[in-house]
Amino acid sequence: MRQIAWLLILLLIVGGVGDAQTRTLNVGDATINYDVAGKGPTVVFIHGWSHNISVWDDQVPPFKSRYRVVRYDSRGFGRSTGYADESAEPQDLLLLLEALRVKRAYIVGHSRGGSVALRFASAYPSHVAGLVLYGAFPEGFPAPPEVGQMFGSLPAIAKQNGLDSVGKLVLASPIAWVPPGRKDVTDRYRRLWASYSGKDLLDPHAESGHVPAVTIPQLANIRVPTLVIVGDHEAPFIAAVADTLAQRIPGAKKVVIPNDGHGAHFAQPASFNSALMDFIFDVERNKKK
Repeated sequence: MRQIAWLLILLLIVGGVGDAQTRTLNVGDATINYDVAGKGPTVVFIHGWSHNISVWDDQVPPFKSRYRVVRYDSRGFGRSTGYADESAEPQDLLLLLEALRVKRAYIVGHSRGGSVALRFASAYPSHVAGLVLYGAFPEGFPAPPEVGQMFGSLPAIAKQNGLDSVGKLVLASPIAWVPPGRKDVTDRYRRLWASYSGKDLLDPHAESGHVPAVTIPQLANIRVPTLVIVGDHEAPFIAAVADTLAQRIPGAKKVVIPNDGHGAHFAQPASFNSALMDFIFDVERNKKK
């Protein structure tokens, strides 16, 4: 009986699907939920706003055969605790890499997660083997007024009308543009939204300021191999951001994913995975020269 009890405790602490191990890391003011699968060079996936680690389900199987795949719930999202704080997340990632004894990793960030990845690469470049940005925003890039107004209105809408109303507004906006005929992608967005707690809207906290956002002029200081990904049906202002990132970050490459909007990793996973693998392969090959 004692052996069975210990086994149950172990399963609660370290679980997961297949060979992926789900764990938690205490970073002081938050507990970060993450999982690890595979062996090889480490690739870290950072999800976007309102999402969680499940958004990378289409990346784990193909990547874990040759890479060590790490994905985590950002603080305040998914199963991680604490309050949403983009400026604290680069330190969370640093502590996670140190706990895993990873010196350098490929950092892949989507949307809000791309902005976190950009901050991390700026603050801790020696820990970055390569940087992949998909929908990242540098500080100071002018978003259309209607987008700023929409995001500014979300906390009040969430408190007065509930998260369902916020979800309908977001899914109808340009930031969730879905290619024609892709009901499966829309359904995926809805499932992700259904698991979103809305904590950052219902109980918002100011950023701690630990790691500042990267401004447009500071993009020239990013000195790590960088890939910028954009969908061919992305909202125009986000496509413009991708152009700025590709032009301002020295040596950055840009890949356009056909028939995709703001979620290539689950809308067009084969194309997304191929572009990412090609980028990592090129970086690894150049290291050996």
